[in-house]
Amino acid sequence: MRALLLLVVLACSSCYADENVFGPLAMLEGTWFGNSGRSVSPAPPIDTCFTETITFTRMFPVANDVAGNTLYALHYEQYAYDPTGNPLHHEVGEWLWDPATKTVVRIAAVPRGQAVLAGGVATLNGDGSTVLTVEAQRGNDSFGILNTPAALAAAPAVRYQSVFTLDKSGALLTYVDTTTLALVQQGNAPFTHVNADCLHKQTQPTGGTLVPLKCPYLPTLCTTTATRDDDDVDDAAGTQVRDARAARGLLALMVLL
Repeated sequence: MRALLLLVVLACSSCYADENVFGPLAMLEGTWFGNSGRSVSPAPPIDTCFTETITFTRMFPVANDVAGNTLYALHYEQYAYDPTGNPLHHEVGEWLWDPATKTVVRIAAVPRGQAVLAGGVATLNGDGSTVLTVEAQRGNDSFGILNTPAALAAAPAVRYQSVFTLDKSGALLTYVDTTTLALVQQGNAPFTHVNADCLHKQTQPTGGTLVPLKCPYLPTLCTTTATRDDDDVDDAAGTQVRDARAARGLLALMVLL
């Protein structure tokens, strides 16, 4: 029995030995913290700051015997909190890399009753940053979106785009997630919801307030300060400063997307 366990351990260790097999996903591995998050949608008007933690964990290679390819996956779990510290969002899923087709895939399960299988590509910018862009559309047999019956009756998700940008050092992660829903009671009028944040990689929380990040890929989102101002939103950890310029920047970004 001990010999068998040793063989299993050695086999599993060899599965994770080669960093290169994870391609552009390799730098995602670890835990990321952000306190600059902003969630914006035009109607009903939503403009919410949030803090969050995203943890990416390396999984074993997945061999697809029928397709004849092997996928390399990172499992992720995301927790987001509003300015008062209450839970705002929780999400689990996987990022996959298919080296045979150079395809990046994101699988996401959202507790609102939606699931996404999005696919796309990884590109390298001139500044050395890596951009992961994946998209999904309702009705697409390959990269699609599923909604519960309740979501279908009210506001099904019909289009999804996720853009992750990793800086050259692998220490800064920026993302913009854009979801388009169809408002059934308004003749399926499109409704766009954008979540965006800058996060930094860390093995564990520092304790206390995180220093807001200067993000080269997005306008300023939300910032945190230790002082009270009448225009600020106070919470137990500090003050979330609502920046009107950031709201305009994200609304403009929604129009472009």
